Amino acid sequence: MMKINRIIYVKGFLVNQLTFKPIATTSINFTDLLEIIKFTARKVDSYDPFNPYHDISQIADNANKIYYQRLTNEKRVKDIYNFILAEINNVNTKRNNALGSFPTAIILSMDLNEEFENVEGFKTFFEGLESSEYSGAFYKVNGNDIELYVPNRKVSLIVDGQHRLAAMTKLYQDAKSNSIKIGRNKLEHEYPDLTNELIITSLEKFEFNCTLLIGFDRWEQGKVFADVNFNQKPVNKSLYYDIFGSFPNPDKNDIFLAHMLAMHLNNSSKSPINGFIKMLGAGSGYFSQAFFVEAIVDHFRPKGVWGSLPLDYLNGGEKHKILPKFFKAYFRSIKKSFYEFWPKDHETTSRSYKNILCKTTGMGALIKLINPIYRDLQRSDVDLHNITEDDLTAKFDSIFEKISSKGKKYFSPDSDFSGAGSLGLQNKLFKKMGEDLGYFRSS
Repeated sequence: MMKINRIIYVKGFLVNQLTFKPIATTSINFTDLLEIIKFTARKVDSYDPFNPYHDISQIADNANKIYYQRLTNEKRVKDIYNFILAEINNVNTKRNNALGSFPTAIILSMDLNEEFENVEGFKTFFEGLESSEYSGAFYKVNGNDIELYVPNRKVSLIVDGQHRLAAMTKLYQDAKSNSIKIGRNKLEHEYPDLTNELIITSLEKFEFNCTLLIGFDRWEQGKVFADVNFNQKPVNKSLYYDIFGSFPNPDKNDIFLAHMLAMHLNNSSKSPINGFIKMLGAGSGYFSQAFFVEAIVDHFRPKGVWGSLPLDYLNGGEKHKILPKFFKAYFRSIKKSFYEFWPKDHETTSRSYKNILCKTTGMGALIKLINPIYRDLQRSDVDLHNITEDDLTAKFDSIFEKISSKGKKYFSPDSDFSGAGSLGLQNKLFKKMGEDLGYFRSS
């Protein structure tokens, strides 16, 4: 049981990297980690950022309170669990192949309390607390050495290494409750030389290599998480866009606006594609969040139809408010024009829905088609910022009426464009629809 108001002492070495905030390397005992780490996971947001009662300019403040880690994978946790058990058995039976280690460091964030001038004052204050709410480590530096005094509060976040800690935590808990299972076998059947007590002792002695991010806020932690998990190894890109689409940033306002729009279209009850997007890349829906955000971001490039919006938003402008109106009118018209190929109520998954209109190929082509359609409307002197959504829908209806009879050729399961949703198929369908609308010459 965790002791109330215990201070955990950690000694490490500062490392010089490309950051203004301190980073240290150290080792921390597993049972000490249990007292300070908090397991977290990013969850799908269900709110509509373009709802009149929300102000998207305030979303960044809330985003800094949201977690960035992906959910732990149960199979991966179980595989590591079994690996640890096997290595404890190898050590106990003195086998030469006992190499059970995690040589790569777990990355942890350490919140700081900078109200105290010395460790004595910090200890006196903390150990005298009656409440268990206080958190934040005290640290002092001597050359490259760093000493941290960490309250035993579950507030330190795991930036990388959740699966390792989750597996060891589960094994530790199972050993204490005599409930270890290896497949369907009990511990004594699979490893007759092991006991729960021996496993507990082994884990309580175990130390993890750790990299500590000291005083990094949630956004900075998320950037490190993204660097490790997106630049150094492949994982779900939808999670990347969900994290970095939640923060306005001078370099990434295109992603922010595209993410806010994706959330609005997926979460608003008035959106024709409500519930169509697989947020975080999983769950129900017909296409992924990553695909949708990337498709929209193309229009925010310097030569895109909304190339000025990211900078305008950064400067407090309101041009971005055209987006929800435009996309809802656009998809309302598409649904009406190609209703036969729109998902029916019983087609709730991408597997049960056989047409491609609302899958990656169809949506990719239609979002690309926004470019010539938008420019055509501009040439017709349509005031796209002041036009009503109903009137804009009517404009789209008159455009799609020219090709509404060709839905089977475009979107049926046996069309020339049906396939795995590759960029090549999206471009092919986009060009064909553009030719039929008269925007491009026939090849």
